[in-house]
Amino acid sequence: MLPHHDNRTDLSQQLLSWICELMPAWTAEDIGGFRYLEGGYSNCNYRFTHRGDIYVLRAPHRQRPFVDRHLEHELLLARQVPATPEIIALNPASGRMISRWVQGHLLADLSPGPDQVVSYLQRLHADLPDAGRIFDPLAQAGRYLETVAAPDWIFQLASRIIWPQGAMVSCHNDLNPWNVIQEPSGRWVTLDWEWFGRNDPLFDLVTLHQSLALDDDVLGELAGACRWKSADLDCRPA
Repeated sequence: MLPHHDNRTDLSQQLLSWICELMPAWTAEDIGGFRYLEGGYSNCNYRFTHRGDIYVLRAPHRQRPFVDRHLEHELLLARQVPATPEIIALNPASGRMISRWVQGHLLADLSPGPDQVVSYLQRLHADLPDAGRIFDPLAQAGRYLETVAAPDWIFQLASRIIWPQGAMVSCHNDLNPWNVIQEPSGRWVTLDWEWFGRNDPLFDLVTLHQSLALDDDVLGELAGACRWKSADLDCRPA
C-alpha cells in the first residue's frame, strides 16, 4: 500500500520520476508494484519492481542535523562494508537512493541474544573504514531540543550532560533494530548510513541495547565482551 495521498496517480508519477532520474536507462513501462514501507522516520521508503527484480526507493522527507550523504555515498558505492544493501543509484544532493531489496526480517521483529549482538558489533566496527569526521551525540541531542517545547529544567540538565568518550572508531550512529535486517542465511545487513562518523563504539552498543529492550544488567557484560576501552558506561551531569 502507498501512504495516504490525495491523488495516488500523482504520487506514483512522482515516484516514477525520481526513479528515472536516478536510472535514466530504465523506462517507466518496466517499473511498477509500488508499496510503501512503514517505519521510516526521516525517509519515505517504497518497494517496487523493475523487470521482475525487487528494489527499494528511499526518498527523504525531513531534514536532520549531521546527515552527510556524500560520505554515505562514498561508503556504500565503494562497497567498503560487506553487510550493506547493494546500491543501484544514490544522489547525495537529494538523498534519494535505489537499493536492491534485502529479503529477511527486521531485527526489531526478532529477539537476538546478547552473543549475537556482540558478534555483530565486533564484526561491524572491524569492517568500517575511517569515517573522516566525528559524530557528536550531545550536539545532536541539543539540536533536537531546539525544535521542541520543553520545560527549562530539561535544557538546564541537557547543558550539564557529559559524554565520557573512550576509544574513537568509525560507527554507524543510528544503530536501531529497524536499520538491521537478518537474512535467511543469518547474516545481518545494516541500512541507513547517513550519520556515519567517528564516535565511541559504546554509542552503537547502547543504541542497539536500548531499542531492543535488552536487560539493563547485561549492558556492562556486553561492553566487556566487545573489549572496548571506554572510560565509562554512564552519561552523567557534570
